[in-house]
Amino acid sequence: MIPPSLRLTARNLIINTDPGTLLFLLGLPSFYLIVLGLMFQALIPNVFFEGHSISYAQFLSPGVVAMQPFIAGSIGGSMLWSDRRWGMFEQLLVGPFHRIDYLLGIIYVSMIFSVGGAMLMFLVSYLLTGFVIHYLVNIILIILVLLVSSVLFTSLFLVLSVFIRTIQTYNTVTMFIFFILDFASSAFYPINTRTPIGLRIVSYANPLTYIVDSVRDMMFASLNRSDLIYVMIVVVLSALFFIFAALSYRKAKI
Repeated sequence: MIPPSLRLTARNLIINTDPGTLLFLLGLPSFYLIVLGLMFQALIPNVFFEGHSISYAQFLSPGVVAMQPFIAGSIGGSMLWSDRRWGMFEQLLVGPFHRIDYLLGIIYVSMIFSVGGAMLMFLVSYLLTGFVIHYLVNIILIILVLLVSSVLFTSLFLVLSVFIRTIQTYNTVTMFIFFILDFASSAFYPINTRTPIGLRIVSYANPLTYIVDSVRDMMFASLNRSDLIYVMIVVVLSALFFIFAALSYRKAKI
């Protein structure tokens, strides 16, 4: 017998593979990688990373890959809000499903979107820059980081969807968080001693920075002790946000 959470995962996959969702999940990061990668290449021909000179498009590629859990998490939060809005949440809980099954179903589909989107971004990156990850173990490590990060961001947006009453407010808050976390991270530019102190503080308070940095080091096979710390930070934050989401989710009105 298929576990209820996996049945809900299949249901969520079916209803969230519409053109609009796929465009947001894949089109936006592809736009970043292709348009910004090519246009900024003229302004920033090379970026020094771990003692090597790489193209800006190569520097940007890991950032776009690391954005996938964030984008997938926002889609997961909108699932809960939409189901509550249209009465599907009530109907599902009347059936053979528990709240934890519903919660896991959303997290699982976010993981699938995250890893699937990242694989497509790897392909776009290869077509754009010719860069290939040479070690299988690094690909596995990247996937593990993306899976854990999916729990973090999906939990964050599930909490928002529980407490926000209108879809307009949810979309506004989501877009605000999206741009703050997206651009105040190391996805688009390196964070170093020349970065203004205020932006550095915001960036290092941003979990996306640690995800991007660890994914970038894994892609370029330059793992060091800092990456272990980054991954541990992401794991701890994911656990905390998941617990908070589970507690908040109990208060979600049917």
